[in-house]
Amino acid sequence: MDKKKLITEVLKNEVVKALGCTEVGLIGYTVAKAKPEDVYSIKEIKLTLDKGTFKNAFSVGVPNTGKFGILPAVVGGLLGNKDNKLEVFKDIKYDEELEKFIEGKLKIEVINSDVYCKVIIKADKLYEAETKGSHSGKSMPENLKNAYKNLTLKDFIDYSDDIPEDVVKLIKETIETNKNLSTPEVPEDFVNLDINDEILNYMLKKTVSAVYNRMIGANKPAMAIAGSGNMGLTATLPIIAYDEIKGSDEEKLIKSITLSALTTIYSAYYSSYISAMCGCVNRGGIGAVSALAYYIFGTDKIEESIKSFTANLPGIVCDGGKIGCALKIASGVFAIYLSLHSKVPYTNGIVGKDFKECIENIGKIGQAMKLVDNEIIEILKRKI
Repeated sequence: MDKKKLITEVLKNEVVKALGCTEVGLIGYTVAKAKPEDVYSIKEIKLTLDKGTFKNAFSVGVPNTGKFGILPAVVGGLLGNKDNKLEVFKDIKYDEELEKFIEGKLKIEVINSDVYCKVIIKADKLYEAETKGSHSGKSMPENLKNAYKNLTLKDFIDYSDDIPEDVVKLIKETIETNKNLSTPEVPEDFVNLDINDEILNYMLKKTVSAVYNRMIGANKPAMAIAGSGNMGLTATLPIIAYDEIKGSDEEKLIKSITLSALTTIYSAYYSSYISAMCGCVNRGGIGAVSALAYYIFGTDKIEESIKSFTANLPGIVCDGGKIGCALKIASGVFAIYLSLHSKVPYTNGIVGKDFKECIENIGKIGQAMKLVDNEIIEILKRKI
């Protein structure tokens, strides 16, 4: 497969629409695939989740339920349509009586795995469903992932300069979908920022508002990148905000968002879809830095800006999806903006000599943090 076909296939697989946090979407979708016709015949639901899915679903808002966490995700799945996949909560009318009926029947097991959700429902018979490998269950073959990991920053820039029409359509949908999540603005009783820098202030408001809205369960989809809606928001909204305030150049915006998606996915492939390191900041941040440097300066400062970003925030932990993610994303936007206006030498810490080595080094740190996840899971379990 030639480079352009490979990149196109990866983009179409990794940029997908999701309603609500992708982990509660994963749970709801898998439950919907397994549910019996009569949900009140259920005697037990056993849910087996990987650590990352458990962590990210534990405290996050579930669209159209007014609730937070795993139980409403399960109930939402029982009410939802499996054909909606990661938009499974679309159009559901929440049922409090069903929640009360299910609550004592739900058993949860957490395992050490990549993205994984298995549902076994005991009712008039056994009903089972499983989703693994990615949130939609459709994952890229390892040989194509490895081929993608062997591409270069120049390959991604060249592709962004000559994007196939069907991908342009996907990127336009991504821009409009993610921009729509940035309203209403984040409430002032959660965070109240008014920074005396017009560009940074606008980037923060757009991005933080979108993440906050998504984490409280707003009934608006996001275009997820590499399995994460928040990562998709971080990788796109700072660039969208910059374009709105400084550019209004649709062609340049589309090229920049494409580059952001490509480098975000590349970063995820060197790490994982869910990890102990906050991917929304670290992987989505890499994408946003790449794209903003490209939008503002052309190709000359992309690598330099990525080195500066690598020197800053990698290592920030992921303790699950929740409204507090909006604060982590705020820190990420600060770091993204700062990286455009700083220069850190290769001799510093985990900074790589080039784009590829920076991504590899961040990925290695992420892999080394796996034990951190165990402690986070134990802390969460004590809250049940």
